[in-house]
Amino acid sequence: MKKIVILVAFVSVMTIFVNESYGDAIDKKIMAHYMPWYQSQPFRGWWGWHWHMNHFNPPATVASHYYPLLGPYDSNDPHILASQALLMKFAGIDGMIADWYGIEDFWDYGLIRDATHHFIQYIKKAQLEFSICYEDRTVGYMLDNGHFANRAEAVAHGKLVMQWLEDNYFTDPSYLKLDSRPVLLCFGPQFFTSLEWTSLFKDLDPKPHFFPLIYHDVPKTGEFDWPAPQDGTNGVTTHLNTFYNRAASYGWGYFIGGAFPRFHDIYEQAGVGPSYGYIDDQDANTYRETLERGLQSNANIVQIVTWNDYGEGTIIEPTQEDGYLYLEITQELRKEYVDSNFPYGAADLRLPVRLYTLRKEHQDNPTVMAQLNMVEDYLFANNLRGAEKLLDQIECTDLITGDIDGDCKVNLYDLAILASAWLSKAGDDNWDPDCNISQPTDNVINFLDFSVFADTFFMWRLSETDVEKTQN
Repeated sequence: MKKIVILVAFVSVMTIFVNESYGDAIDKKIMAHYMPWYQSQPFRGWWGWHWHMNHFNPPATVASHYYPLLGPYDSNDPHILASQALLMKFAGIDGMIADWYGIEDFWDYGLIRDATHHFIQYIKKAQLEFSICYEDRTVGYMLDNGHFANRAEAVAHGKLVMQWLEDNYFTDPSYLKLDSRPVLLCFGPQFFTSLEWTSLFKDLDPKPHFFPLIYHDVPKTGEFDWPAPQDGTNGVTTHLNTFYNRAASYGWGYFIGGAFPRFHDIYEQAGVGPSYGYIDDQDANTYRETLERGLQSNANIVQIVTWNDYGEGTIIEPTQEDGYLYLEITQELRKEYVDSNFPYGAADLRLPVRLYTLRKEHQDNPTVMAQLNMVEDYLFANNLRGAEKLLDQIECTDLITGDIDGDCKVNLYDLAILASAWLSKAGDDNWDPDCNISQPTDNVINFLDFSVFADTFFMWRLSETDVEKTQN
């Protein structure tokens, strides 16, 4: 009998250990913390503070140790939003948590509100989810700068913000929920007190699951984790242990784990203030460790910190320095811990970037832009091979100088078009600018253009012959 009791106890302990370690029974969500606060000169006419911090000179230099692969962009540009939503989907991320500054047109808060709302449309188009991380310190800034007459007025404003979230987001089918209640994060709190938060939620139905930043004692469902750069690289594992032990000891029904690639802020170099500290990427092992730990835990949500905070260097979206590394790791770990049938691979991550890059190159060409709109539709519809084929066609038209008719082949049809425009100049009835292929262009169709065509034609035919020989 004693042996049976010991065996049963052992099995019970092992069952708890397995559930704690791997979260087998948990429907786990991977969400990316997203910064909607960038403005770019090409899109808006001026560069926003988060790209320059009154020190750097975009687009040549930006306020970061890292440079976006897509270039410094605007958070309200529909083309960047489409590509970012698709990148998240193809990386295995379930949605985004917006770093959100409220509803007022104060400082850049209104711009962040509008950019967030715009991005949500693409998040939903990608069949992803979204949530809000409210920065309540913004209310303190508004109070300090005379936007509110007193604290009571600021608290009343907080109630309006919560009601606005309920009316506009909490009831949305794509809003992140746990047991049918919306998930709300707060970076802090840094302004409202515990009693004030209770009053803010009083009239909401259902009340949200509220997650403050780790170590904040307010009425809450649980906490969310965040990097501790002051502890350095060697402190990462200890920090993770502390957070997950804290979740277990407090018995939170729900909590939000954190994964991050590094912490390498630019604040000191920009003259904004002292650095918060430094966490090395350790050849991507920091991200792998933190994400794997979150996926192995009982956290219902693992928040990636962050998608695109360039100022603090916690970026996982593609950069010139790291390429697609962090998104590929996300794919790998999702397949291992969440969904073994996850359908996307590393090559698929390149498609949204190719789409955005070609849109920048051809923004003044309505014909190509219409084709690229079709590429976007294909990608959102999961017709990735159709999108890839169309992207290949557009790109090869750019690369093959002698391909006059744009069919990705250099043949006698191109010669016929060249002949019809022979010896024409700009303004002539038979002028065709697509035939003006000499380098440099001289605005007349002559033997210089024919020479370029002939060189490309024979090289093209030679490569086709080689392909045929190889196939035979």
